[in-house]
Amino acid sequence: MLSELFNKALLILDCAKIPEEEWTFGGGTALSLYFHHRESKDIDIFLTEAQYLPFLSPRLNEVARGIVDDYTEASNFVKLRFPEGEIDFVVAPYLTKDYCQIMEINGRKVRLETPEEIIVKKLFYRAENLKIRDIVDITIVYRERKTKLKQYFLLIYPKIKIIEHRWDKLKKKYFEDIGKIKIFNKSLIEQVPLLFNQFLEDLRQMSQM
Repeated sequence: MLSELFNKALLILDCAKIPEEEWTFGGGTALSLYFHHRESKDIDIFLTEAQYLPFLSPRLNEVARGIVDDYTEASNFVKLRFPEGEIDFVVAPYLTKDYCQIMEINGRKVRLETPEEIIVKKLFYRAENLKIRDIVDITIVYRERKTKLKQYFLLIYPKIKIIEHRWDKLKKKYFEDIGKIKIFNKSLIEQVPLLFNQFLEDLRQMSQM
């Protein structure tokens, strides 16, 4: 069962009267439902229609206005801050063919993004801002679903220089930063740098195709 933060997101979506087929649950917390690899609390909800976004802001959403502590609103996202974490409503087109599946979460049928969609989004939209927790997420999907992930390497390959540059910075403090993340399978901590380097090597092979 997910945290109360997810239930808050559902209440805000319901208040905005956004149809269930118009949004998906993605990001690191969604990925943890597949692999149970690390602790993740923040909630990421993705939409493809920007017209819905204002109705999720505390400016127009009565539920959000009544429960949120602080928020940021931009043209492509609304970030709501709570003591227990953050809820992000983000406008971002889906990037993979079968981008979600139906899963019951907290008694509600939800369109849960697939591991491939979650990782391709991280790499395509946020390559320059990757964090260690993202590297862990990429690694677990590469390890567990390599064949499916590699189907989208053509989409990711144009970002390879940005990804390599970001990893060069992150790996210098890897063991310091990984200690701040609750990893459920401790053996993964040692595996991540090796597996991520293998992921990059596989991605580089795209230049020879």
